[in-house]
Amino acid sequence: MKKIITLFSFCLLLSHLAFAGGDWATSAISITQNGGSAYNYVLNNQGWTDGTWGTNTAFDTHDFLTPTSLVLNGGSGNAWTDDSPGYNSTSFILYYRVYKVGNTPGVWSSINLDFQTYKSGNNYIFDKSTANIDVLALATISGTNTYNLEVVMSKNQFYSGGNWNSMIPGGQAVAYNSSTTGYKATFSKSITTGINQPESNFKITTQSGQIKVQADQVSQIELFTITGQLIQSASAVNEFTQSVKNGAYLLHINGQTQKVLVQ
Repeated sequence: MKKIITLFSFCLLLSHLAFAGGDWATSAISITQNGGSAYNYVLNNQGWTDGTWGTNTAFDTHDFLTPTSLVLNGGSGNAWTDDSPGYNSTSFILYYRVYKVGNTPGVWSSINLDFQTYKSGNNYIFDKSTANIDVLALATISGTNTYNLEVVMSKNQFYSGGNWNSMIPGGQAVAYNSSTTGYKATFSKSITTGINQPESNFKITTQSGQIKVQADQVSQIELFTITGQLIQSASAVNEFTQSVKNGAYLLHINGQTQKVLVQ
């Protein structure tokens, strides 16, 4: 009898571990295309949601064609946590990357969805809509190419004695792993000059913690982090200067993309 009770207890524990941590209800990412209104594209939908995006266009396999602008604003994550042993959802993170279709994907960048917009019992929604990631700035290969905008979303929950991390794709059974394949949408972009071949009427220098652009005409210049976060945008006359920390940056000059390194 003792062996039977022990086996029964082990099965109960295994069952609890298999279903611990809650699950995803509905999640979406917010995109602004061609200067229009922000729109939530659905990542997953299990048929119920406390958000308003549950019936929106699916993000996975969506083609944004050849946009004039494509901005990743952030996203919304709707998930529930188990009542026992008393999980409390504390953070949702959206991971993203851009790479040419057929190429090896690079590292993930991330956006913290740090605003809790809904909580009812063990049901949560976290979101963020102000990340303003310029997706086109991350597409930097010469020629006309099709790119993947790939995303995954992770949540982390804590309880007394431990925590549980899960992600989509995958649901509660898959903790966040940087090698997991995510949801992919596509877009196209044409670059007529190479990333290291700016027009001859521009001179770019990087020294003493500054990026300086000298031009012989009025130029629209935008400076981004290497993950697409806008640092400065200006209509510059003859010269543009911006102080930055050491690292790699993306520079747009009248629509051309230039990667610069500050050391």
